[in-house]
Amino acid sequence: MSGLTKYAGIDIGGSFIKYGIVTDTGAVLFSDKCPTDRTKPKRVLDDLANLIRQLKQDYGIDKVGISIPGVINQENRLVTSGAIQDLYKYDVSGVLSAETQTQVQLVNDANAVAYAEKWIGAGKNYDNFVCLPLGTGVGGAIFINGQLIKGRSGAAGEFGMTLMGVGKTEPIGYESASFYCGAVAGLCRIYNAKLGKRKFTDWERDIKVILDLAAAGQVEAQESLAEFYQNTAVLLVNISVSIDPELIIIGGGISENTTIMTGIKTAIKQLLVRYSDMSAIGFPKIKSCALGNTAGIIGAVSQVIKGDV
Repeated sequence: MSGLTKYAGIDIGGSFIKYGIVTDTGAVLFSDKCPTDRTKPKRVLDDLANLIRQLKQDYGIDKVGISIPGVINQENRLVTSGAIQDLYKYDVSGVLSAETQTQVQLVNDANAVAYAEKWIGAGKNYDNFVCLPLGTGVGGAIFINGQLIKGRSGAAGEFGMTLMGVGKTEPIGYESASFYCGAVAGLCRIYNAKLGKRKFTDWERDIKVILDLAAAGQVEAQESLAEFYQNTAVLLVNISVSIDPELIIIGGGISENTTIMTGIKTAIKQLLVRYSDMSAIGFPKIKSCALGNTAGIIGAVSQVIKGDV
């Protein structure tokens, strides 16, 4: 193991910043996480700089791959920044490189998961697949003929930005797939709305609470899950019709929950019974992300390694 080159990988999510040390074979030597402080984008930058300095001191790394929400252009700059509001206004890689004297490569978070799954995960043996992380919101990445499709502006696969019901809601982003199918913005929001609450703080705990309450028979929790499963099934059917992949990989923390994955698959089967044309075409395989919560870290590092070749 001592002969392997090591890199730092950081995965910025709406709830947590996950980080670790990854080898050039994709092995994760160490990983941990800390809460994401989204109160100010500068706070996120400061936390990242401190984290990189610590990893550099402890492991001697000088190259970092960062999985980050948002569209990234060809200049390695954020155009949007997803759950981290206003972070796109900063030259994230430039600021962090200058402050830590470390090479920093940004990778869209959904693309990072897809890169990792293609490298050593569930997509390893597939050339045509879609990766759909269901985290705070919804991400997305598309592999066609073994290559990641980025599109004109780098936004290809941003399924969370697709609109699922346009009414008079302001801002219109509240009608997006992220607010229907995301674990937090979707499931937790739906449940809170049924209880007449506008927000709560401990996202991970409350997803588990919703599942536990549904299992115990609470109607609001059961209805929220059913609505979430239906919303996600609709999104997956639309993706399948648009791209016709061999495989759809579901990522994010909820992909490790068998109850939620079963609920999504059941909703798809029920939808296909009603949608005979789609049923005749057939539906792609659905798998959970094989690399779990380390996928973003591994995928971000994979692109740093690619730059070394």
